[in-house]
Amino acid sequence: MNSFAMLFPGQGSQHTNMLCSFFQKKNNIFKKIFDEASECINYNLLKLIKNGAKKKDDYYKYIQSAILTSSIAIYQFWKEKNGRCPAFMSGHSLGEYSALVCADAIKFSDALKIVKLRSKLMQRTIINKPSLVQAIIGLDKIIIENICLQHSEKVVSIASINSKNQIIVSGDKSAVHEVGVSCKKNGAKYVIKLNINTPIHSSLMKPVAEKMQYLLQSIKIKTPKIPVINNVDVICEKSEKKIKKALVRQLYSTVRWKEIIDLIKSKKIFTMLEIGPNKILTNLMKKNHSITMFNTNNLKNFLIAFKKIHKKNNEN
Repeated sequence: MNSFAMLFPGQGSQHTNMLCSFFQKKNNIFKKIFDEASECINYNLLKLIKNGAKKKDDYYKYIQSAILTSSIAIYQFWKEKNGRCPAFMSGHSLGEYSALVCADAIKFSDALKIVKLRSKLMQRTIINKPSLVQAIIGLDKIIIENICLQHSEKVVSIASINSKNQIIVSGDKSAVHEVGVSCKKNGAKYVIKLNINTPIHSSLMKPVAEKMQYLLQSIKIKTPKIPVINNVDVICEKSEKKIKKALVRQLYSTVRWKEIIDLIKSKKIFTMLEIGPNKILTNLMKKNHSITMFNTNNLKNFLIAFKKIHKKNNEN
């Protein structure tokens, strides 16, 4: 059987009017799931993704919930059409919660509670503490690590290793800016400011992690029915205790995305499907010619992916 992996994106995959093509269907599972999520967190997520937020604070407070809900809705649509089960799942940062919900490890309502608190606490970290997140394109990880160490008088660290050529740096605004300038001088092709307003996956997130640990004590997590590769250790945990610990550590640790993809490939899986409202993870794979990547950011691409993945299965 030709296996495939499902990948779930995190923050940054949002855009105005996302998923609009899916909402044109009758008996819409998307509206049902967005209504369920909106009731759970007491905020109209459907209005948020269609029209944006009236208050900027509301946007950052609820966009993580909207991304989670988008991925869950697409996955439920996949299941409604009797889509194949993947051999593995993994999610980038926030996307790890989507993967755990879809693998039946966490209830959707519980994931919404966690993500709502996660967003709220993350916003608190930036009060009177300017932060910055930048993508460094075309520079070796070791060089970037050494540059971060040279600016360690303030918090600055590698937030995510997305691919060989794309590494995300996060932390105090001035320190991240200085690291970006140094990276450019040392040969980086591009240094790009990301539309993320919190110092993700840096030590500045440790106070958030402590509060998240307290909430997770009251949440039931089961063994995933489909193996979920986590961000911090690049392994598939089965025990509730270890999954919770990994989710807490994820907040202030580097997302090892490149290693996750390498692990999937080592299992002889070269077909991957992004379940989310954009093509963020798909675009990361553009130069990885050994991988066949599909995405579900609109109804047309969803149907193409569905047909191709099931055709691959029938050919084997």
